[in-house]
Amino acid sequence: MKMWYYTSMIQVCHDQYGEDGTLTNNWNPDTDYGNQYINAHFNIDANYYQYPFTGYTEEQKQEFYNEVNKIFEVLGWNTEKITDDCYSMDISQDKQHLYLHPQSFSGEVLKNNVGKIAKALYNNTTFKLRWVDLHETVYDITDKEYNNYLTTKDEEIKKMLFEKCQTKRTNKFCYIFDVAKSLASKYRLTRIGLNDGRNYGSGQTIEHICKIIEQMVNEKYLICTEDKNNNKLVRSINKTEQKKLKLNVV
Repeated sequence: MKMWYYTSMIQVCHDQYGEDGTLTNNWNPDTDYGNQYINAHFNIDANYYQYPFTGYTEEQKQEFYNEVNKIFEVLGWNTEKITDDCYSMDISQDKQHLYLHPQSFSGEVLKNNVGKIAKALYNNTTFKLRWVDLHETVYDITDKEYNNYLTTKDEEIKKMLFEKCQTKRTNKFCYIFDVAKSLASKYRLTRIGLNDGRNYGSGQTIEHICKIIEQMVNEKYLICTEDKNNNKLVRSINKTEQKKLKLNVV
């Protein structure tokens, strides 16, 4: 299910969900969103790039990208040419960036600029804007500010960890990194220019959850061990262990 609205005849889809899992209906292109960014996809219908996507010339391709460059230069963006004769494929403005493809211009842009960009792309000589997909909010905040946000979720994270780390037998455990990575996807805020373990590696969110796991181990709510490859494992204490330790689990 998607929410649609029109602004200057431009069809926009805001595919963003609230904490209750329902689709939000709060997008207004004229609102001042401050320094909030958003993952935006400006869906393009380029004259030269039509199915089967092979019947175009380099001149048509260059004409398209030349027009795109001029539009974004007027908007104050910097265009960068790459070296494989594909012409300008990436553009940026401060912390904003867009990857240009004849079917979609996608990347992280300031929410305040979405309407301006959409209007500039709406109806041009070599292409037209079909619609805009808006996805998750992207935040421009410091590590300290982000840590403060994560801290507000600590009690909720503890409850989720205890539930997720329950096993049927006392000799069964869960990999700590896998548990932390799974929970991180629920509590992570997307931040400008940072992967933060979304697609690979670790990051501040996973590290924060791992510290909570360590705290719960010290408090004896979780039991930690290692496998033969020195990977850290964890499980929640069972009801018998809770009674023995006189620990109450809410």
